[in-house]
Amino acid sequence: MSEIRLRKIKVKNYRSFGEEQNFDFPDKEYKKPISIIGYNNSGKTNLMNAILYGIGEQFVSANTFEKTDLHNLDIEKQIEIKTRIEASNYSVWSDYHHRNVEKTIAGVHTIKTTYEDNELNAKAEPSFFGANKHYNIFYINFHNIKEEISTKKTSWGNLTSFLAKHIKSIVDNDAVMTAKKEAFKTSTREATEEVLNNSQLSSFIAKIKENYSQNLRNNNCEVEFGLPDYEDIFLQMVFKIGLNGNIDNLIPIEHFGDGYISMFVMAVIQAIAESNVDDKCLFLFEEPESFLHENHQEYFYKMVLCTLAEKGHQVIYTTHSDRMIDLFDTKSIIRIDFDEQEKRTLKKYNNINDFNSENEEIISIVNFNSFIKSVEPNINKTLFSRKVLLVEGPNDLLAYNFAIEKKINDIKDDIKFSKTYLNFKNITIVVHHGKATALLLIELCKHFGIDYYAINDWDFNLDFINALAVINTEAELKESQLYLTENGENRSATRKGMVTTNWKLIKTANIDKIHFNIPKLEDVLGYEPIDKSSLGIWKRLNEIPEFNNLFFPESLTNFLEINELAENNIPDIPDEQANDLPF
Repeated sequence: MSEIRLRKIKVKNYRSFGEEQNFDFPDKEYKKPISIIGYNNSGKTNLMNAILYGIGEQFVSANTFEKTDLHNLDIEKQIEIKTRIEASNYSVWSDYHHRNVEKTIAGVHTIKTTYEDNELNAKAEPSFFGANKHYNIFYINFHNIKEEISTKKTSWGNLTSFLAKHIKSIVDNDAVMTAKKEAFKTSTREATEEVLNNSQLSSFIAKIKENYSQNLRNNNCEVEFGLPDYEDIFLQMVFKIGLNGNIDNLIPIEHFGDGYISMFVMAVIQAIAESNVDDKCLFLFEEPESFLHENHQEYFYKMVLCTLAEKGHQVIYTTHSDRMIDLFDTKSIIRIDFDEQEKRTLKKYNNINDFNSENEEIISIVNFNSFIKSVEPNINKTLFSRKVLLVEGPNDLLAYNFAIEKKINDIKDDIKFSKTYLNFKNITIVVHHGKATALLLIELCKHFGIDYYAINDWDFNLDFINALAVINTEAELKESQLYLTENGENRSATRKGMVTTNWKLIKTANIDKIHFNIPKLEDVLGYEPIDKSSLGIWKRLNEIPEFNNLFFPESLTNFLEINELAENNIPDIPDEQANDLPF
């Protein structure tokens, strides 16, 4: 039985990584896959490469790194990758001790570069040499999916794909196959000789031998045309597929499209997990959503990644897909970003402690997770966003999307830009479907370090927001007249609960990061019917020449960075410049 698990990695001065960034991974009791997420060009692949070096999957020699691998090409900033690995022991024969000795890959490993005599040199201490083959480590880059199913050796005799390495491992260690090895070699040799006997091909091979011997100055050489060596035969075989029950016309898997091959790789991964019952493997995946429809992305996440982790394997993967993460399983998220000012990758979130909501008495996180994903399937986009605008319901989503587009178009006079402005700024609008659930989403945004702004209905005709905001504790709130009375009479229990919820929203979000429509969205927009018709609200939105502060406050304008557009921070391209194209 073998077991391996990455627990920590430190990356410094490697490509987009500048100042030291430390990442922690949960222990073996945690049985969920770990996602590495971030916006485009944030450094996800660089972190994955650092992991591959840090576990010995990518061999480190003296000339492994080049100057282009140094952060900002600065020779004063030398690379350092440091990992802590937990792993089982393995036995190897020692000629010195004349017996088997116990070894392990476990411990702290450091990879460093030095710059001497105009050369960049790298060294790993302690060395990983010979250790990796005793553990099951599988790295799959789904961008190169066809290469991942190639089982052939390179010109240097190396195996590059995870499938080839696994097949070779099975062939080398399968006792049943080893017992049949000599019989197999004899049978295949006899079968080959029988087929070639007295054939034109046999004569052709004989002529090659005759001419080759003559070319070598009559060297008595032997030329054999036969099957590869036993160890290589199974790496020369190909998987063939017959769809829809067709067993007569099988097609090699590499002839299929990337989508079919992705599904095949998925099946291979599942088979590896099912066959490695005792071993605990390390799976590393580079953007497994590549070539998968979003529905299959979610299937792959739940049925493959989660299942692997549940079986005790460690799964680490990079992804752009909101269908392949769990916003509410905060331990499973590593979020990185690229600082445009400092030009380096930063760790934005990595916390392997449990997330505890201060408002769990309102709604349990387990129930909320199930509820919100049913009614708001895009909730996971929060983690891929720079900023999140939280709105209460579908009509709020409709109204604020419309208003934002209108405000942008009024400034830029560019309808396409106005419709894509939020994408350009990496701002997401998320519907939270209720004040109680908004509390938890605000806490999650704060927990992940994501900038947010919340919009809700106030549900009272009287504006007492500022008076409520200065109350510090819930005990103080429940002794206040704001809580106890309404219009000179005692508030009902229901209305008291509404006051408490609004107070919690203000305290959780901060008064500068929340806006209330008083009393409701429809009233602020001047939509008189009580039917909450989205079509009716859409018609009303088109009738409004300009949105006032009661609906679109200045704090929201600043949050959305619309004020920067008004200052012309994003210049227009002059017509003559736009038309002066080099092709």
